[in-house]
Amino acid sequence: MPLEPGKLAIFNMALGFIGTRTIASPNEETLEAVQCQLFWDRARRSVLCDYPRDHPWPFAWQRIQLAQRVFPEVYNGVWKYCYGWPNEALRIIAIHNPGKGRHDRTIPFVVRNIENSSAPIVANQAIFCDISPAQAECIVDVVDERVYDPLFTQLVSRKLACYIAIPLLKNNQNKVQELEQLYDVAFQKANEQAVQENLKEDLRQMDDGRRWADNHDTWLLARGGLPPTHWLLYNVEETE
Repeated sequence: MPLEPGKLAIFNMALGFIGTRTIASPNEETLEAVQCQLFWDRARRSVLCDYPRDHPWPFAWQRIQLAQRVFPEVYNGVWKYCYGWPNEALRIIAIHNPGKGRHDRTIPFVVRNIENSSAPIVANQAIFCDISPAQAECIVDVVDERVYDPLFTQLVSRKLACYIAIPLLKNNQNKVQELEQLYDVAFQKANEQAVQENLKEDLRQMDDGRRWADNHDTWLLARGGLPPTHWLLYNVEETE
C-alpha cells in the first residue's frame, strides 16, 4: 500500500495553497481531509493526463501488449484490427509494432466506444489500428506516492487545491481563479523542464551514435550497416 506520509504531504501542500488549516492524517474526519480524499483520484489522474503527449511522466509511462477483441462489423473496411483498452491505462500515447526497438515508427490508430451508450466507460472503449500484434505506449495510473518526482508532487497538490477550494472557501471565485492560474504557471514550468530534459537525452543519443560510427568501418557505414538504433541516430546527424 502507498505510504501515508506522501499523501499527507500532498494534502497539506494543497491546503496550504488555499490558506486553510492542515491535517494530521489523510483519514481523519475533518472537512479538509474529507474533501482532499474526495478529489484526490480526480486530481492525480488529471495531472497524469494533462502532461504533453511527447513528454509524459517517466514513472507513469508503460508499454503494454494489447489484447485483440471481436471486430465490430461496422468498422469493416475502415480498420483491420480491434483491441481492448488496457485496464491500467489512462491515456494511449502511441501504438507500435512489437519488438521493433526504441525507434520504430508509430502506427495510426483511433479510440472508439463500441457500445451504444451515451456515457462511454473503459470496458467499452476499443483501439483500432492496422497491425497485429500491437503494443501501446500508455500513461497509467500510479497511486504509490513514493515514486512521484518533485515536479509531479507540486503540480498534483496545486491541482488538488483547485478542486477543493470551492467547498472549503464557500465558492470564493477569486481565490479559485488565482489557484487555477498558479497551476497553469507551474504546469508551464514543468513542461519547459521536461522539454529540456528530453533535448539532453536526444543529444546524448546522437553523441552515442556518433561515437559508435567513429569506431566502425566507413565502408560498412556507407552501406547502412549499422544496428537500427545507431543507424537512425547517425543518419539524422548526417542529413541536417
